[in-house]
Amino acid sequence: MSSRRGMTYIEVLIYVVLAGMASLAVGALFSLGRKTQNTTMSGYLVSGQADTALRWIRRDLQETAMVSIVTYPNADKTNQPPGCSFTSARDLGNIQSGEAKLNVSQYAKPNWRKHVFYSLKDKDGRRGDLIRWELGLTEAEKDFVPHTAATLPNAFSENKYRHVLLHDVLLANQKVPNLKSLPNYQTDAHGGFRVMFVKRAGGESGAETLTDVNPGDNSKPQEATDHANLVNVRLEILADDKYNPSFYQVEFKVHPRY
Repeated sequence: MSSRRGMTYIEVLIYVVLAGMASLAVGALFSLGRKTQNTTMSGYLVSGQADTALRWIRRDLQETAMVSIVTYPNADKTNQPPGCSFTSARDLGNIQSGEAKLNVSQYAKPNWRKHVFYSLKDKDGRRGDLIRWELGLTEAEKDFVPHTAATLPNAFSENKYRHVLLHDVLLANQKVPNLKSLPNYQTDAHGGFRVMFVKRAGGESGAETLTDVNPGDNSKPQEATDHANLVNVRLEILADDKYNPSFYQVEFKVHPRY
């Protein structure tokens, strides 16, 4: 007849230690999986939103007239949030859905229909929402001449042709610490949405500088010198995630068609 031996104190202790180690390993794997999933989702949302915003901005600027573009802040409006305005030959409405028709004559002359505005709205004192909205031209303004907008881009509160194009855009003068590629980085007065005009000293191969003065500004003819007829756009997004904050930066140039 066999007898059953109870577990010794040492055996119990070993089993407890092994069980604890197994639990820690499972917990670590679960935590790593959550971090990876959240980081991937954060990157997907940031890049997806940014890609959509880039398509809108690029198309809008390509279809406008250079002389109509006003960027903010500028020398005359230093207290304005980052933004811009310009004319468009499309009807009021969503350009992605096909509702907004492009009005161009048989000779490719645009029939200007509205002003388009982009403005950065403060959300939490550090980041903001990039808002795109539209305002139809008055009958007096529909004279086939591109005009600058008298309305400021941040006057969108009661406008129905507006929507948030992009979240988490950095505001002006914000520090972004602990970036490996850009240590101690800080945004300038334009924040994470900067639209400026390109100048190249002496021509195409010259040194490049950026200015907020439109080359078509007749009150400042000296600014037309060395202008490249290009608009430079920069977007900077900070998606705060408790596991791994994502900083997204993109810069590109657009040549307005008119």
